[in-house]
Amino acid sequence: MLRAFTRSFSSTIPKKNFANGQLFGRVGNVDFKESANGVKYVRYSLAVNKFRKGEEALTDWYNITIFDEEELQRAEKALRVGNKMIVDVTLRLDKFEDPETKKIQTRTSLIQKHAEIVQWGKRPDEDRAEATE
Repeated sequence: MLRAFTRSFSSTIPKKNFANGQLFGRVGNVDFKESANGVKYVRYSLAVNKFRKGEEALTDWYNITIFDEEELQRAEKALRVGNKMIVDVTLRLDKFEDPETKKIQTRTSLIQKHAEIVQWGKRPDEDRAEATE
């Protein structure tokens, strides 16, 4: 009553996306947009602080884009200026021709896969309430 034990081997590795990253910072500007062909997306900036011993903190700004439908729905409800977030991104190289120099340029795009809000920023109605007081 012994069953045959077999193992399957493959000579190829599974296809995975290795150009990934993770950022931790605060949300700056948020833009909800729609492309010319009707694709909705969100583009926002994220301020990431770097601390080095004996030096002042340096802030780098990253532009992040959301295309994923589920992430777009979450962004519409929760993404706001001042949120402190951990963002998982995929890095993508885009090639384009510079209109002035006619040379091929490359740009690294950060595409959000997932984000977790660590601390909420102010709600827009809180800003208005403070301004009227």
